[in-house]
Amino acid sequence: MKRLLLISIMLFVLEMPKCLPPVQAAEEELLDRVVAVVNDEVITQAELDTFLRPVYEEYRKEYSGEALIKAVNEVRQKILNQMIEDKLVYQEAVRQEIVVKDEEVDKEFEEFKSRLEKPEDLEMMLEREGLTLKALRERLKKQAMIRQLQDREVRSRVVVSPTEVEDFFRNNPDKFKAKERIKVRSLTIKKSEEARSKGLTDEKAKQRIELLQQKIKLYRNFDQIVKDFSEDSLAKQEGLGDWIERGTMIESVDNVIFNTPVGQMTGIVETPIGYHIFRIEAKEPEKTRTFEEVKDQIGGYLFQQESNERFRAWMEELKKLAYISIK
Repeated sequence: MKRLLLISIMLFVLEMPKCLPPVQAAEEELLDRVVAVVNDEVITQAELDTFLRPVYEEYRKEYSGEALIKAVNEVRQKILNQMIEDKLVYQEAVRQEIVVKDEEVDKEFEEFKSRLEKPEDLEMMLEREGLTLKALRERLKKQAMIRQLQDREVRSRVVVSPTEVEDFFRNNPDKFKAKERIKVRSLTIKKSEEARSKGLTDEKAKQRIELLQQKIKLYRNFDQIVKDFSEDSLAKQEGLGDWIERGTMIESVDNVIFNTPVGQMTGIVETPIGYHIFRIEAKEPEKTRTFEEVKDQIGGYLFQQESNERFRAWMEELKKLAYISIK
């Protein structure tokens, strides 16, 4: 993915209504211009915006003002660079006469659909992107051609020997130390929105969890209380989360849960989100994983690392032989 133009104008256009005054319409038309030339093909602003717009919508939730412009500028450049590289690889795939059969495109299409939550999501996606089914299949065909060429030019030429895997394991012992970890079941009562945003104590929420704590002590029904009253995303699983490594939680929580024995409950722990009671379900001490446990993982890591290096070298060669102009 990659980017850049007059970002302030682009952000303005993304906010504009459909019915534009003449001057605004002219500005929008100007934006659908060539932003890059790759050999005899162009990349237009409209093509770039297709990839940039969803990222921009996400960034608007996190940033505003100058910070938003800076973040979008950065991702725009990355998107544009990716589009240029994809053009180069696709052009090379055409030159080498890479063939993708209709059955392969059918398979790509079915895999694409399977990643959607609902069938109607496909229609919405096509409408949002201004695509037809035919255009989508053509895009999937191009992606398959690019992948086939990369397999031929890059991945098929990468070999990771057992000796390399063993050397990596021997030379990087710290990478294979598994930290102490823990599994907890949690009861959470959230603070009000105002208390969370201002970093305040929420007496009502605190009183609620204190009452629930008393009920748990009296009736020993922690699981049921969690299921009925907990306000975090784990409530449906009766508060049981995944393994937590030491040092990954905020310090106030980390210190408490790792110093509480298995089967015991913590007291009430306050965090910026709310108030919590944890029950310790299981613990595993820090350990060093064996070579047998990690050799496949190391092999995959080294393969990916070498593939990336080979791809970068190959891409540099393609760029040297290409005409590339960024407008």
